[in-house]
Amino acid sequence: MLLIVQFESGLFIRNLMALPKKLQPDPSLRVLILDLAHGYGGSSSRLLGLMSRFSPDEMALATLQGKPLAAAARQQGLTVYEIGRHKLDPVILPRLVRLLRQGGFWLVDTQNIQSKWWGSLAAMLTGTALVSTLNSWYNLEHGGSLKGRLYTMLELLTNFRLDGYIVVSESIRQAVLQAGIKAEMIDLIYNAVEIDPHTIPGEADWLRSKFGLPAEAIICTAVGRLVWAKGYGDLIHAMAGIAAQEPRLHCLILGEGDLRKRLEDLILETGMAGRVHLVGFYERQEVLSILKASDIFVMPSRQEGTPLALLEAAALGKPILATACGGIPELVQHGQEAFLVPVGDPSQLGLGLLRLSRDPHLAKQLGLQAQRKIRSAFNLEAQAEATRRAYLKAMQHRKGKK
Repeated sequence: MLLIVQFESGLFIRNLMALPKKLQPDPSLRVLILDLAHGYGGSSSRLLGLMSRFSPDEMALATLQGKPLAAAARQQGLTVYEIGRHKLDPVILPRLVRLLRQGGFWLVDTQNIQSKWWGSLAAMLTGTALVSTLNSWYNLEHGGSLKGRLYTMLELLTNFRLDGYIVVSESIRQAVLQAGIKAEMIDLIYNAVEIDPHTIPGEADWLRSKFGLPAEAIICTAVGRLVWAKGYGDLIHAMAGIAAQEPRLHCLILGEGDLRKRLEDLILETGMAGRVHLVGFYERQEVLSILKASDIFVMPSRQEGTPLALLEAAALGKPILATACGGIPELVQHGQEAFLVPVGDPSQLGLGLLRLSRDPHLAKQLGLQAQRKIRSAFNLEAQAEATRRAYLKAMQHRKGKK
């Protein structure tokens, strides 16, 4: 049963049949998640997974009109409000203020820097508690660039109404502490996934056929936006360094982003056309099928929080090759659940690819051990309960300010 109500120029959507019976609404909690992302990425999957553990009476989503996150949230039966056409749309603030007041929300949780800007202003005007969720530390994510420094400055300047931070890795928590935020204002809550591999279709022959790869191909797959932080240039150089030693190895890179043209040029320059494939953006369910059918999951990142793609690969039992950056070593340990290499070292990345492609027993053991760890340590119920506690603490902080 789908209930759709027009709210101002936004859309209120609730699937009454989609709410699991085990979820009991908490009358002391009424949260609006604010995410103004244009695209859909790992943080979007994280958000929708988390929201599935709260009732529609406890939590709703405010986002941009016609964007992938809004569509995915509707498919999941979540409560969705569309409050603007783009991140800088001036109608966002008045609509957000009306939504917080008329919807009876007690807390707003912002998911990115533009959301933090609008959310802090709306919280000031309405007296609503404010939480900022950080999936990365902007200066690190953008490699110390001007953009990263500006985003970091804006994040800190909008703390005049802050009641708490939620961070997804210890490395981000340390960055926030170094920025001068008190420890009691920060809650570290790791990302989580819930995947039953038996429900995910995906066979090796299907994957080879889908992308026109040879029958003997060994397939390593990377998932993420085509941006500096993902380190795909290093992966292309790594593949070029070992191509002659392992001619069966092919690499699929799933995602879109600003660096597509630069990466396409690099593939041609290194002679990796036909071995490294930029296959574009895929919806999450198809990504999971591609991951399941792959032989190796690779994450050559220069900066990460606790990446959803890595957690999903682990949940599917895939052997993981990743850089030891950000929160990755907090999720998996080298030689136990993954093969970890230094950041920005294509030669070590290449050696890791050779090791896992030539030692199927090691690859299988790493995948199974990662799967066991993710199931026990990174589940959605624990994430949701920790988030609930962080929200209630933030609301108490706001009450103490009044």
